[in-house]
Amino acid sequence: TVEPGCYFIDTLMDMALSNPNQAQYINRERLEKFRGFGGVRLEDGLLVTKDGCENLTLCPRAVSEVLDVMKGGQWPPEKDVMPEMRRQWVTRDKGKMASLGQKLHM
Repeated sequence: TVEPGCYFIDTLMDMALSNPNQAQYINRERLEKFRGFGGVRLEDGLLVTKDGCENLTLCPRAVSEVLDVMKGGQWPPEKDVMPEMRRQWVTRDKGKMASLGQKLHM
């Protein structure tokens, strides 16, 4: 798995803000908006192949995909807006999963 994340931990934020070498790079006003938020971690399951890898995670990742799904849009979408992620898609037949491993039209 690949698991990048961003966490807002009050103790660590306070330590960074009190260190002049770090604080100079921090927008204090913006950072304060994230206190109490916690964080987010994005996890991808990858299949390593002889040609590279395939991303097996079947969830929206691009901002446009997330917003579209939140509005009730179809998932997976008709067109992959992030082909560099090398995602594989589930196809549907009459509302049921029909097959895995179908590449989306690019």
